[in-house]
Order: sequence, then structure tokens, then C-alpha cells
Amino acid sequence: MSSLETNQEYSKILEDNVKLTCKAVAVKLLASEEELPEGYDLIDEKVRHCEMIRKASYGEKFYSTIEQQSCLGGAGAIGLRDMPPKLASGEKYFELGRFKDLKTAKAATEKLSIIKERYWGIVYSPLDEATFKPDVVLIITEPVGGMKLAQTIVYSSGDKVRPNFAGIQSLCGDALANPFITGGVNFTLGCDGSRNAADIKDNEMTIGISGEKLEEFISNLQAI
Repeated sequence: MSSLETNQEYSKILEDNVKLTCKAVAVKLLASEEELPEGYDLIDEKVRHCEMIRKASYGEKFYSTIEQQSCLGGAGAIGLRDMPPKLASGEKYFELGRFKDLKTAKAATEKLSIIKERYWGIVYSPLDEATFKPDVVLIITEPVGGMKLAQTIVYSSGDKVRPNFAGIQSLCGDALANPFITGGVNFTLGCDGSRNAADIKDNEMTIGISGEKLEEFISNLQAI
């Protein structure tokens, strides 16, 4: 099967078995312009990465370089640039009142998931329209859908799900960078940026699945 046919099959299995609030999103990081798949146009506005995920979840497909990313922290987390120094040091989050002191803020930011390699761009697409093998698939769903996906993970592992999130850098660090780095699955409850800018609803959460884990994940989902 082609990548598109495989992705369409996986998308249908997800839709048939999980209560989704929108389409699953496939993303692929590009080392250079030569890796850009055919049929994807440059997004025509400058917005946050989390907003791009939301757009793709509603059916849009496109690609972005660093020039179209308005959130520098998000772009840093997904490997399009270095993290801004004030974010990397924790100073920015301390100034926002998220932590009791700078030391605590620095300890937290040092644990954030950040892709260290540098990439030229990133492709966003609904999973059922993606003509490429995804690096990560992001699923936005209600908690009941998250429960079903957690059951899917433990079906073959026998181990508990151990989400890694802190309420900051959610759709960039937690849902994309973490699965990309670990080759696994991560759950996240969102952040102020994704809920305010990208309109992630109060009743929605996000799950990121690495491309290398996707086939096993879908097989488990069919089995339970």
C-alpha cells in the first residue's frame, strides 16, 4: 500500500474506534526543501505551531518553515530554531508567574521536550490525506477517547501509561517533540497557548504517537 492508503486505513480505524473531536493530524519534519512532498503549499499566514495543528485537524494541509512560525518557543521545541534564551533559562515562565522562583522555573524548563536537531520545515496534514509517512500523529479527543487510547497502549505492554507534561509547551513539546524523541506515545492536557490561540477546547486533550509506533498502536486498537 502507498503511504496515503495506509494513512487512510489508519484514520478510519481511529474514527471507528475512538471518539474524536476532529481529524487526526500527521506531521513530518523536513531536513531540507528537497524532502517536501508534492501537493503541499506554504501556509499563507504567520501563526503558532499549535494553530497549525488545529488547522490541519479541521482539514487543511500545508507546510511551514521558521518564517511562518509566530511562537518562537514552539518553533524551538519542534526543531526549527534554537529555544529563545529567556524560555530556555526559565526566566520567561517565572515572569509570567508560573513558578515560585527562577530556580524552580529553570528546573522545569530543563525537563521540557525539545528536538535538538535543526530542520528546514514541517508538513501538516489530516492523517487521511497525508501522502507521507508521519513522524508523529497527533490526536485531539475528549478524555473518554484518551482512556481508549491508554487502553490501547497497555494492551501489549502490560505497563502503565506515564504521560510527560507540565501545562506548558503542550502541542509542540509534549505532543510532537516528546514522541519524536522517544519513539513512543505521550498524553498532554494542553497549555494556555494552545487553548487560547489554537482553540483547544476545555473538554479536549491531545495524544502524540510516533510514526514508528503507529502500526503497533493501530493493531492494538483493533484488538481491544
